[in-house]
Amino acid sequence: MSGGYRAVSGLAVLHPYFAAGWPPALRLQADAGTAALMTRLDLRLRGDARRFVIMADGTGLDGLWRLRDEWPAQGLSFAAHSPDPLWAYYTDVRRLAGTGTLRLAFALADAAHDSQAAWLAAAPVNHVVTLPVRETIWKYVMVGEWGADLGVADVDGAVTFNAPESEQLPDGTMVTVIRSAVPLALAERPRQRFVLQRGTAGDMRVLVPRLPLASPAALRREMVGGLLCDVSEIFVNR
Repeated sequence: MSGGYRAVSGLAVLHPYFAAGWPPALRLQADAGTAALMTRLDLRLRGDARRFVIMADGTGLDGLWRLRDEWPAQGLSFAAHSPDPLWAYYTDVRRLAGTGTLRLAFALADAAHDSQAAWLAAAPVNHVVTLPVRETIWKYVMVGEWGADLGVADVDGAVTFNAPESEQLPDGTMVTVIRSAVPLALAERPRQRFVLQRGTAGDMRVLVPRLPLASPAALRREMVGGLLCDVSEIFVNR
Protein backbone atom coordinates (compact mmCIF):
# COMPACT_ATOMS: atom_id res chain seq x y z
CA MET A 1 0.00 0.00 0.00
CA SER A 2 1.08 3.60 -0.62
CA GLY A 3 2.53 5.76 2.13
CA GLY A 4 0.88 8.58 4.02
CA TYR A 5 -2.11 8.35 6.30
CA ARG A 6 -5.70 7.77 5.27
CA ALA A 7 -8.96 7.95 7.17
CA VAL A 8 -10.47 4.61 8.15
CA SER A 9 -13.23 5.86 10.46
CA GLY A 10 -15.04 9.14 10.93
CA LEU A 11 -17.53 10.57 13.39
CA ALA A 12 -19.32 13.92 13.50
CA VAL A 13 -20.80 15.29 16.73
CA LEU A 14 -23.83 17.55 16.41
CA HIS A 15 -25.30 19.68 19.19
CA PRO A 16 -28.56 21.57 18.54
CA TYR A 17 -27.67 24.18 21.18
CA PHE A 18 -24.97 25.72 19.00
CA ALA A 19 -25.78 28.02 16.11
CA ALA A 20 -23.07 26.30 14.07
CA GLY A 21 -24.61 22.91 14.83
CA TRP A 22 -21.54 21.37 16.46
CA PRO A 23 -19.78 21.87 19.84
CA PRO A 24 -16.46 23.73 19.56
CA ALA A 25 -13.41 22.68 21.56
CA LEU A 26 -14.76 19.19 22.26
CA ARG A 27 -11.87 17.00 23.40
CA LEU A 28 -11.63 13.22 23.10
CA GLN A 29 -9.61 10.97 25.40
CA ALA A 30 -9.09 7.35 24.41
CA ASP A 31 -9.94 4.63 26.91
CA ALA A 32 -6.93 2.69 28.14
CA GLY A 33 -7.61 -0.31 25.90
CA THR A 34 -8.23 1.88 22.87
CA ALA A 35 -5.08 3.93 23.50
CA ALA A 36 -2.96 0.77 23.71
CA LEU A 37 -4.48 -0.66 20.53
CA MET A 38 -4.04 2.59 18.62
CA THR A 39 -0.38 2.70 19.60
CA ARG A 40 0.11 -0.90 18.51
CA LEU A 41 -1.71 -0.42 15.19
CA ASP A 42 -0.30 3.08 14.59
CA LEU A 43 -3.72 4.74 14.46
CA ARG A 44 -4.14 8.46 15.05
CA LEU A 45 -7.07 10.68 15.96
CA ARG A 46 -7.46 13.92 14.04
CA GLY A 47 -10.10 16.61 13.46
CA ASP A 48 -12.75 18.23 15.62
CA ALA A 49 -16.45 17.78 16.36
CA ARG A 50 -17.36 18.69 12.79
CA ARG A 51 -15.60 15.48 11.82
CA PHE A 52 -13.21 13.47 13.94
CA VAL A 53 -11.28 10.85 11.96
CA ILE A 54 -9.14 7.84 12.79
CA MET A 55 -6.10 7.82 10.50
CA ALA A 56 -4.08 4.74 9.60
CA ASP A 57 -0.59 4.53 8.11
CA GLY A 58 -1.05 3.76 4.43
CA THR A 59 2.01 1.49 4.42
CA GLY A 60 0.55 -0.65 7.20
CA LEU A 61 -2.97 -1.26 5.93
CA ASP A 62 -2.20 -4.87 5.00
CA GLY A 63 -1.05 -5.60 8.52
CA LEU A 64 -3.96 -3.69 10.02
CA TRP A 65 -6.42 -5.80 8.05
CA ARG A 66 -4.70 -9.04 9.11
CA LEU A 67 -5.19 -7.98 12.74
CA ARG A 68 -8.91 -7.27 12.29
CA ASP A 69 -9.84 -9.96 14.82
CA GLU A 70 -8.34 -7.66 17.43
CA TRP A 71 -10.49 -4.71 16.41
CA PRO A 72 -13.01 -4.08 19.20
CA ALA A 73 -16.52 -5.09 18.14
CA GLN A 74 -17.97 -1.91 19.66
CA GLY A 75 -15.34 0.29 18.02
CA LEU A 76 -12.55 2.41 19.41
CA SER A 77 -13.85 4.04 22.58
CA PHE A 78 -13.30 7.63 23.68
CA ALA A 79 -14.60 9.84 26.47
CA ALA A 80 -15.53 13.33 25.29
CA HIS A 81 -15.01 16.42 27.42
CA SER A 82 -15.85 20.09 26.93
CA PRO A 83 -13.88 22.89 28.62
CA ASP A 84 -17.05 25.00 28.72
CA PRO A 85 -18.20 25.26 32.38
CA LEU A 86 -21.81 25.54 31.16
CA TRP A 87 -21.67 22.30 29.15
CA ALA A 88 -23.86 20.40 31.62
CA TYR A 89 -26.35 23.27 31.71
CA TYR A 90 -27.26 23.27 28.02
CA THR A 91 -26.56 19.57 27.41
CA ASP A 92 -29.08 17.16 28.90
CA VAL A 93 -26.40 14.95 30.46
CA ARG A 94 -29.08 12.81 32.12
CA ARG A 95 -29.82 11.30 28.70
CA LEU A 96 -26.21 10.24 28.15
CA ALA A 97 -25.27 6.66 28.97
CA GLY A 98 -23.74 5.65 32.29
CA THR A 99 -22.75 8.44 34.64
CA GLY A 100 -23.52 11.24 32.21
CA THR A 101 -20.11 11.17 30.53
CA LEU A 102 -20.28 11.42 26.77
CA ARG A 103 -18.68 8.35 25.20
CA LEU A 104 -18.01 8.00 21.48
CA ALA A 105 -17.16 4.87 19.51
CA PHE A 106 -15.39 4.72 16.15
CA ALA A 107 -16.16 1.62 14.08
CA LEU A 108 -13.15 0.49 12.04
CA ALA A 109 -15.19 -1.57 9.57
CA ASP A 110 -18.70 -2.65 8.75
CA ALA A 111 -19.44 -6.32 9.43
CA ALA A 112 -20.38 -6.73 5.76
CA HIS A 113 -16.82 -6.05 4.63
CA ASP A 114 -15.32 -9.50 4.21
CA SER A 115 -12.22 -8.47 2.29
CA GLN A 116 -9.54 -5.85 2.55
CA ALA A 117 -10.52 -4.42 -0.83
CA ALA A 118 -14.15 -4.02 0.27
CA TRP A 119 -13.04 -2.44 3.54
CA LEU A 120 -10.81 0.13 1.88
CA ALA A 121 -13.38 0.89 -0.81
CA ALA A 122 -15.92 1.78 1.86
CA ALA A 123 -13.52 3.52 4.27
CA PRO A 124 -13.92 5.67 6.16
CA VAL A 125 -16.92 4.36 8.08
CA ASN A 126 -18.77 7.58 8.97
CA HIS A 127 -21.21 8.07 11.82
CA VAL A 128 -23.09 11.04 13.24
CA VAL A 129 -23.95 11.51 16.91
CA THR A 130 -26.49 14.15 17.92
CA LEU A 131 -26.28 15.25 21.54
CA PRO A 132 -29.39 16.02 23.61
CA VAL A 133 -30.01 19.70 24.31
CA ARG A 134 -31.59 20.63 27.63
CA GLU A 135 -35.17 21.84 27.59
CA THR A 136 -36.45 24.08 30.38
CA ILE A 137 -39.55 25.91 31.50
CA TRP A 138 -38.85 29.57 30.69
CA LYS A 139 -39.90 31.63 33.70
CA TYR A 140 -40.15 35.39 33.33
CA VAL A 141 -39.75 37.18 36.66
CA MET A 142 -41.22 40.66 36.50
CA VAL A 143 -39.62 42.88 39.16
CA GLY A 144 -41.15 46.27 39.90
CA GLU A 145 -44.48 47.95 39.26
CA TRP A 146 -45.83 46.41 36.07
CA GLY A 147 -49.53 46.59 36.83
CA ALA A 148 -52.19 43.93 36.31
CA ASP A 149 -53.27 41.81 33.36
CA LEU A 150 -49.72 40.99 32.24
CA GLY A 151 -48.99 38.35 29.64
CA VAL A 152 -46.14 37.05 27.49
CA ALA A 153 -46.84 36.30 23.84
CA ASP A 154 -44.84 34.75 21.02
CA VAL A 155 -44.77 36.96 17.91
CA ASP A 156 -44.76 33.80 15.76
CA GLY A 157 -47.55 32.18 17.76
CA ALA A 158 -45.62 28.93 18.25
CA VAL A 159 -45.13 29.14 22.03
CA THR A 160 -47.78 29.79 24.66
CA PHE A 161 -47.38 30.99 28.23
CA ASN A 162 -49.38 30.36 31.36
CA ALA A 163 -51.27 33.04 33.25
CA PRO A 164 -49.22 35.27 35.57
CA GLU A 165 -48.74 34.31 39.21
CA SER A 166 -47.46 36.13 42.27
CA GLU A 167 -44.31 34.85 43.88
CA GLN A 168 -42.05 35.93 46.73
CA LEU A 169 -38.29 36.14 46.19
CA PRO A 170 -35.89 35.01 48.95
CA ASP A 171 -35.40 38.66 50.01
CA GLY A 172 -39.15 39.07 50.48
CA THR A 173 -39.82 41.02 47.28
CA MET A 174 -43.12 40.19 45.63
CA VAL A 175 -42.91 39.67 41.87
CA THR A 176 -45.07 38.49 39.00
CA VAL A 177 -43.92 35.34 37.23
CA ILE A 178 -45.03 33.99 33.87
CA ARG A 179 -43.96 30.52 32.73
CA SER A 180 -43.93 28.88 29.33
CA ALA A 181 -46.64 26.25 29.00
CA VAL A 182 -44.10 23.61 27.89
CA PRO A 183 -40.31 23.21 28.15
CA LEU A 184 -38.30 25.02 25.47
CA ALA A 185 -34.88 24.04 24.14
CA LEU A 186 -31.96 26.21 25.19
CA ALA A 187 -29.98 27.71 22.33
CA GLU A 188 -26.79 29.67 21.85
CA ARG A 189 -28.71 32.17 19.72
CA PRO A 190 -32.42 31.73 20.41
CA ARG A 191 -34.63 32.69 17.48
CA GLN A 192 -37.86 33.34 19.38
CA ARG A 193 -39.26 36.80 19.89
CA PHE A 194 -41.46 37.15 22.95
CA VAL A 195 -43.24 40.34 23.98
CA LEU A 196 -44.60 41.49 27.31
CA GLN A 197 -48.06 42.93 27.04
CA ARG A 198 -50.77 44.22 29.33
CA GLY A 199 -54.51 44.37 28.95
CA THR A 200 -57.31 42.21 27.66
CA ALA A 201 -58.41 41.13 24.21
CA GLY A 202 -59.18 44.18 22.09
CA ASP A 203 -57.30 46.51 24.43
CA MET A 204 -53.73 45.15 24.51
CA ARG A 205 -50.64 47.30 25.04
CA VAL A 206 -47.10 46.09 24.40
CA LEU A 207 -44.82 46.98 27.32
CA VAL A 208 -41.61 45.26 26.17
CA PRO A 209 -41.39 44.56 22.41
CA ARG A 210 -38.51 42.10 22.73
CA LEU A 211 -38.03 40.23 25.99
CA PRO A 212 -34.66 38.74 26.92
CA LEU A 213 -34.37 35.00 26.27
CA ALA A 214 -33.16 32.12 28.42
CA SER A 215 -29.47 31.51 29.04
CA PRO A 216 -27.88 28.31 30.43
CA ALA A 217 -26.44 30.06 33.49
CA ALA A 218 -29.96 30.83 34.78
CA LEU A 219 -30.84 27.13 35.18
CA ARG A 220 -32.79 26.23 38.32
CA ARG A 221 -34.76 23.26 39.63
CA GLU A 222 -38.17 23.92 41.10
CA MET A 223 -41.61 22.44 41.51
CA VAL A 224 -43.99 23.28 38.66
CA GLY A 225 -47.45 21.73 38.68
CA GLY A 226 -46.34 19.25 41.34
CA LEU A 227 -43.29 18.08 39.35
CA LEU A 228 -39.61 18.91 39.83
CA CYS A 229 -38.60 20.65 36.59
CA ASP A 230 -35.67 22.39 34.95
CA VAL A 231 -36.45 26.10 34.91
CA SER A 232 -34.68 29.04 33.28
CA GLU A 233 -35.27 32.25 35.23
CA ILE A 234 -35.34 35.45 33.18
CA PHE A 235 -35.51 38.65 35.24
CA VAL A 236 -37.14 41.73 33.75
CA ASN A 237 -36.82 44.86 35.87
CA ARG A 238 -38.77 48.09 35.87
